[in-house]
Amino acid sequence: VLACEGGRLVFRSRYLLAIVALVGIYEIVSQLLDYQFTATVVHFVTGATGEHFATVFAITNIVALVVQFFVTANVMSRFGVKTALLVMPTLILGASGLFLLMPIRLIGSSLNTVDNGLNYSINQSARESLYTPLSRDEKYKAKAFIDMFLYRTAKVVAIGVALLLGVCVGEEFTTVRLLSFLTIALAVAWIFIARYAGNQFRALSEDS
Repeated sequence: VLACEGGRLVFRSRYLLAIVALVGIYEIVSQLLDYQFTATVVHFVTGATGEHFATVFAITNIVALVVQFFVTANVMSRFGVKTALLVMPTLILGASGLFLLMPIRLIGSSLNTVDNGLNYSINQSARESLYTPLSRDEKYKAKAFIDMFLYRTAKVVAIGVALLLGVCVGEEFTTVRLLSFLTIALAVAWIFIARYAGNQFRALSEDS
């Protein structure tokens, strides 16, 4: 019953559907970036891939902590939720563009840091803030539906994309590089949806 009520609320609201789109696009983009990152390490690093992965993951965790403690609150309080929502897709757009032009180890490794370092800090905080001006039912029923069903559906779709990449793209690094065209297109769509969600958030906050 809760799932049905939550689903009805979600599919009747453009604002909630925008949140769903933000979740779905992120999951697919994350899989693409992870695929490119892994392919970059395999292509350029020989004999010490484990050490390189460990180094990148450590840097990513440090970035996530620094952004969460020193950047997230400042951006959201000074510039608003809309700006906070735009930080990650804008940086992904830039990083993917750089990787398309210069597919080198440093830029390929930075894709992981931009992805996980920002998602677990500013992106997650900004996305969760989108629920604050909603009604009680929307906050709990619709959010539960998104978290329990649509989020997991997005995960499954993203994993399917990753498996499809493994079959279609293979290990040809030139082809892996060209996946940036897709991440760039998704990042642009992400930016437009984030702008819409940010504007709606401000309007709903002013009304409430």
